[in-house]
Amino acid sequence: MTRIRPRSAATVRRLARRLSWRAAAALGVLATVVAGLAAAAGGVVVVALTDPRLAGLPQIAAAALAGALAWLAVCVARWLAVPPPPAEGVRVDREAAPALYRLVDNLAERMGTASIGTIRISSEMNAAVFQRPEHGAWGAMRTTLIIGLPLVHSVSPRQLAAILAHELAHLNRQRGGWLAWGAHGRAWWHRVCERIAADDNWLAQLLDHSFARWAEADLMSAVKLNHLEEYEADRLAARVVGAKLLGDTLVEVAMKANFIETDYWDAVMSQASAMPRPSLRPFRDMGMGVAAGFHAAPQHRVLHSLVCEERGLNFHPTLTDRLVALGVAPRMPQPDDTTAASHYLQRSLPGLSRVFDRRWWRAARSDWRRYYAAAVAPAEAD
Repeated sequence: MTRIRPRSAATVRRLARRLSWRAAAALGVLATVVAGLAAAAGGVVVVALTDPRLAGLPQIAAAALAGALAWLAVCVARWLAVPPPPAEGVRVDREAAPALYRLVDNLAERMGTASIGTIRISSEMNAAVFQRPEHGAWGAMRTTLIIGLPLVHSVSPRQLAAILAHELAHLNRQRGGWLAWGAHGRAWWHRVCERIAADDNWLAQLLDHSFARWAEADLMSAVKLNHLEEYEADRLAARVVGAKLLGDTLVEVAMKANFIETDYWDAVMSQASAMPRPSLRPFRDMGMGVAAGFHAAPQHRVLHSLVCEERGLNFHPTLTDRLVALGVAPRMPQPDDTTAASHYLQRSLPGLSRVFDRRWWRAARSDWRRYYAAAVAPAEAD
């Protein structure tokens, strides 16, 4: 995939508007098809029951036709009714994390955008803002900020401010008014496409095959729009927190994500060969583990691989492209005594860690015990 260069805000809005109208048109066509098929099925049933000329075999044929039309209507309606994924993480109220909410409020005021209504903490190494209508498909837009617990363990308070400035920049430029509804419609249409592609009946396969080229072009346009929105959000966030801080934060997050996904979780799971239960709780001890392990290991090779990563079909620009757009050079992260987790989540950190540790153990328990049994069996045989 060729590099997608930053463009003006007007270009981003034109592309977003075009894709939003395409998504709305596609959803409207499917809704019309459902209504037409349902009306046709009902009309056939009414005619079959009221027309005395359709007695016997013709009436059976009419019933079969009505059943086929109803089945088609249900299939298409099921594609349209695909719900959005549930909200990730654990909700943190303003009373439980007042400093974090104050940070978000201050950034929102500085950036001229509405503040966040709800903050949720997830177990992933990410941060994201999403909006959904209050009643599913209609109602006022509700905005939620999701912040990963590994992320706040990995960055300083100033770096978290840079990350949140980037997320709020999305609200400022792309997700207000009709733009928010356009993003909602595009996401809905992509979920419909995924459900059609995953369906194994002949109708879904026919549609998927017939519109494969159109769907591929639509996907490529969506990737391009997402890249442009990321560049625009970086540009606006840099005006508030500074390009240098934002660039350093991008590097820190990329390198800490690599460390947590490989070294940290490998170290946790390696205990399965020696003990039936882990001696540490990965989320409770993550702050200490990241601080001790990351800076103790040589990371220059990791930084080199991250800035030389290949471009592909990714919904985010590469780290190098984002740094080039900001005009900053990649630098090795420097140790910081204070993490965003200890600064902004001090009250709720123990409870959140317990929740995610319990969830992790429920998911990992069977694999852990299988690894332990496989490691212990040869030792007992000896």
